[in-house]
Amino acid sequence: MKKQKAVLDTLFWVLGHRADVLAYLFRFFTVVVPSAVKNEIQARDPRYPQRVYGYQELFGLMKRQGVLDIRDPVQPLDQFHAGEAAALGLALDENLWLLVNEQRALRFARQRGLKALTVPEFTVYLYEIEVLSQHSVHDKLDRIAANTGKALMDVARQAVRSLAESRGDL
Repeated sequence: MKKQKAVLDTLFWVLGHRADVLAYLFRFFTVVVPSAVKNEIQARDPRYPQRVYGYQELFGLMKRQGVLDIRDPVQPLDQFHAGEAAALGLALDENLWLLVNEQRALRFARQRGLKALTVPEFTVYLYEIEVLSQHSVHDKLDRIAANTGKALMDVARQAVRSLAESRGDL
């Protein structure tokens, strides 16, 4: 499969890191990041200003290596948080994939004909192409369940069950 360009939203990066699937992302996508998303990912927690989270460290490393293309939309949307608004705006401007994990933004993107991907969908895809084992896909989905909408998680878990049944993995 030819690499596609995709716009990153903050929650996709944070939960993709938690699920430990970000390393695979770069096989399939050239990642474009709006400044608002970069700022959200790199923002320090004011309660613990010295703390640097793993997802922040990885983002900084990837940025320094030139793997992330920082670019802004012509006009961010006004009905979402800054990062989502910029990511959606850029995806619409350039007709790029959207890497997102929030149901409202996902619905908005798909209603406008954008190709969009969530962390659970990406994780299931990795299982489908046999990059991940059944045990691993369940573990990764469990890691993000508390911060991902129930509907997205239900669809992902059903997809894993269907794939496992069709392979005889159960």
